[in-house]
Amino acid sequence: MLRKLQQILTRKRVIEKEKFNESELIKYIEKAGLETQDFNKNLIVESIGDDCAVIEDKNKILLSSDNITENVHFSFDLYDFREIGKKSFLVNLSDIAAMGGIPRLFLMSLFIPPYLCTSDIKSLIKGVIEEAKKYEVSLIGGNISSASELSVSITIIGDCESAGIKRFGSKKGDAVYVSGEIGNSWMAFYLNSNKDYIFKNKTRLKSSDKKLITDFIKKYKLPKPRINLGRKLFTKNLAGSLTDISDGIYKDIFNVAGEGCGCRINVEDIPVNDGLKKIADILNIENYFDDIISFGEDYELLWTFDREYTHSELMEIKDSCGINIKKIGFIDENSAKLTLIKGGKVFMPENHTFRHLE
Repeated sequence: MLRKLQQILTRKRVIEKEKFNESELIKYIEKAGLETQDFNKNLIVESIGDDCAVIEDKNKILLSSDNITENVHFSFDLYDFREIGKKSFLVNLSDIAAMGGIPRLFLMSLFIPPYLCTSDIKSLIKGVIEEAKKYEVSLIGGNISSASELSVSITIIGDCESAGIKRFGSKKGDAVYVSGEIGNSWMAFYLNSNKDYIFKNKTRLKSSDKKLITDFIKKYKLPKPRINLGRKLFTKNLAGSLTDISDGIYKDIFNVAGEGCGCRINVEDIPVNDGLKKIADILNIENYFDDIISFGEDYELLWTFDREYTHSELMEIKDSCGINIKKIGFIDENSAKLTLIKGGKVFMPENHTFRHLE
């Protein structure tokens, strides 16, 4: 149904709008990129305008690339173009956070379908640049080409004093920690996808309930990369293995389990937003825990350490990074197996892999 609706909207856009102007967009990107050049002058030898960007760095260089694609990671009825730009940039920053590094530079490639116009793409670029300025990351190049659907590809370049914190560095007995709250991305997506239906058909909703739903969508629609937390874990040597939660905690836990190791997690210890619980209660959403641990795109950090943190260590992390962290389990020797415990019993969710937009 979503794809059919998108096809209808696409045909309408082709009729109503002119094709994007590539030369105009290139000039716009060059101008926008200048707003980010001062952040990392010491690293940039040559930037936008030459055949290649040239950089130099005394530290280890971290490289990561990811893309978001129409009807897979976003749809036009749920995200405006500025939000699409923001999301494309933020998900890439999370990879640098998951290494304990600092994001410095980025390349941006845009794959633009014929049914979008120049103003659409300018709004997208504006979203990217807004976040780049917020995190002090410099645009140094990229590419524009035609495509059948919109896709944004970001290559993020960061640095770190060493090779950073890797995955798969845990061993039996290590404690497993997670940052923030799990499931906010799922609930924001669910509410955003169904808001019109909910507001129209849930006649008993109070105005305060509607405000709670609207505020939740606004707050958790876009990811919040945990750059400061990743740096703290690296500089204080407080993580043996580290990853970000992009595909759901049920799947991503295996990114931090060492070779031949499994993991045991207490479901009740996984942090869940009180607002999420309240909204689920208001809307009579039952058995939502499967979605919380399997939906993905939380972009919280998940890591292991060879012992439990002391109270002072926990408070130092919380105070310096402004985020809660919580122990949710430990690494065991049960090879390549995740055991979930709920109410003292083994719990098996029905869904356990990241589900893209359907």
